Amino acid sequence: MKLLALSLIFVITSSYTRGSEVYICGTTGAKKYHYKENCRGLNSCSHGIKKVTLKEAQGYGLTLCGWED
Repeated sequence: MKLLALSLIFVITSSYTRGSEVYICGTTGAKKYHYKENCRGLNSCSHGIKKVTLKEAQGYGLTLCGWED
């Protein structure tokens, strides 16, 4: 029972942190955020890919990339 509870906690916390960081193309001019660093939508990024939190990206007014929704 104890092992089951620990396993459940691990699954919940690992899935929560997986989506908490996203990738954007630079910090100015970006319109979308991406869950994967190798997303097709980042192929033409010339400003450098930056990792930020999901809350930061949404705070910049960015929306999810169309290739990932």
